[in-house]
Amino acid sequence: MRKTAGHGLLEMLIAHGVEYVFGNPGTTELPIMDGLQDFPQLKYVLALQEGSAVAMADGYARATGKPSFVNLHVAGGLANGISMLYNAYRGGTPLILTAGQSDTRMLVEEPLLSADLVGMCSLHTKWSWEVRHAADVPVAIRRAFRIASTPPTGPVFLSLPWNVLDEEADLDLTPASPVYARIRPDEKALERAAHMLAGEENLLMIVGDRVAQTGAVMEAVRVAEILGTPVAAAIYSEVNFPTDHPQFWGLLNLESPTTAKTLSQHDVILAVGCNIFSRFLNTPPLLTGKSKVIHLDVSAREIEKNHPVEIGLWGDIKTGLEDLSKALGQQMSAADRDAAKRRALTLAEAKAQRQASHLEKARQTWDRQPMDPARLFLEMNEVLPKNTIVVSEAITSTIPLMRAMTFHEPGSFFSFRGGALGWAIGGALGIQLARPDRPVVCIVGDGAAMYGIQGLWTAAYHDLPVTYVICNNRSYRILKNFMVNYYYPTLGLKDRQSDYIGMNFSKHPIDCAGVARGFGVESFRVEKPDELRVTLEKALSLGRPALVDVQIHSGDY
Repeated sequence: MRKTAGHGLLEMLIAHGVEYVFGNPGTTELPIMDGLQDFPQLKYVLALQEGSAVAMADGYARATGKPSFVNLHVAGGLANGISMLYNAYRGGTPLILTAGQSDTRMLVEEPLLSADLVGMCSLHTKWSWEVRHAADVPVAIRRAFRIASTPPTGPVFLSLPWNVLDEEADLDLTPASPVYARIRPDEKALERAAHMLAGEENLLMIVGDRVAQTGAVMEAVRVAEILGTPVAAAIYSEVNFPTDHPQFWGLLNLESPTTAKTLSQHDVILAVGCNIFSRFLNTPPLLTGKSKVIHLDVSAREIEKNHPVEIGLWGDIKTGLEDLSKALGQQMSAADRDAAKRRALTLAEAKAQRQASHLEKARQTWDRQPMDPARLFLEMNEVLPKNTIVVSEAITSTIPLMRAMTFHEPGSFFSFRGGALGWAIGGALGIQLARPDRPVVCIVGDGAAMYGIQGLWTAAYHDLPVTYVICNNRSYRILKNFMVNYYYPTLGLKDRQSDYIGMNFSKHPIDCAGVARGFGVESFRVEKPDELRVTLEKALSLGRPALVDVQIHSGDY
């Protein structure tokens, strides 16, 4: 049927099951903005800043497991959204980012706001392309959905010139076919892996976000229980293993020198769906030659990217773990199975002792003012409804958060990925749109909140009932941590006292509650620990967007 490419684009979105268009519009997006009024099936979610729009799309895609769609404005607007695109790329979010481009007939003049949009996004996408002909729009959209959805999943980018969207053409609007990606790892490699693991006494299993993304959490639990192994996860990952499971050992802080020591104590490491290891600091290698690595992953690129492996298992993680379970059943003797059960019992006892120790330590600072983060999260854990989805960008409070709360199933906890700040406020809105049947609580630091604070306006405008909890320590505490625990020791400056230049807000603290009120979000400020519980209960009961600005202890700096 002959129609404009802009209308064909919107029909293709509907055919692919898209419900929401996240964006911040400009002039080059007018063909899309005009066309949306003819397609009420598509709901436009307006962000006041482009990073918020991409963060919302990221959260929505992660919560639904299907590609989301976001539209930004040419070079200037696109540049604002690239930090969140970077997070989506590092985290493997199936997201389709588009931006309007200047009229192709005047690109030679280098018009205002035009640029090489494909070049801007190519480093942080699986595929980037500029559509130059109206008839190519359905082809590009179909390919974009296919590429974004094919494991390892990730974002794609399309540049959509203004005049191309206004052109008419005969368009084939057939959507992309379903992706069937359950490709099994090599049988011989699985046999080798099972043989190595069957009688191993000193084993560690590490899980990453591609476990949850491929729906393989229960299969990971099954393998861990068969082997009686402790299980660890990266510090900012999703729920790739139930955190309340007796064998869940905890989070790996890849920048801590104690992590290398811990890893060196294990003879074999079974890595599943994770990057080994994406560090930030130039610290000594986390893995030495002692530990042999078996790596199962759907991402062929990550297997042996940074560290040698004994056995690389490339293929679908869910079916790979199923096959590994069967192979272990054939390889393990009765004595092996008994030993695995004993290890599991020992792990459960050790975990219970660690948890009791954490609680005792928290009680020692229970009445501290400003309050200790441990109390904040322990009280939140008692107040939050059981089906609450927790979204976190509270960087230096992540450890006490994970010690206080447990997350049993995928989709109950989301954290920012990639390291670019400003994701959580918008990301939580996308997650709320994806899961309107569940309460969503977003925990974010005061510093991180300022990178995406405009998202509060979208929460109020669209009446999305996310409850925001600000961990307000009046500083960039993560920088202080790095200064004292990494930078000074690296230089041998054990006795140097930092002035923490550019890291403190204490002389002019951020009034997050006041900012929220300015955007139309009901807000509360908590200074005394005894005020916390009743304030949280009130905010959660509103049934509309709310923010609780909690003053927490800033640490020993």
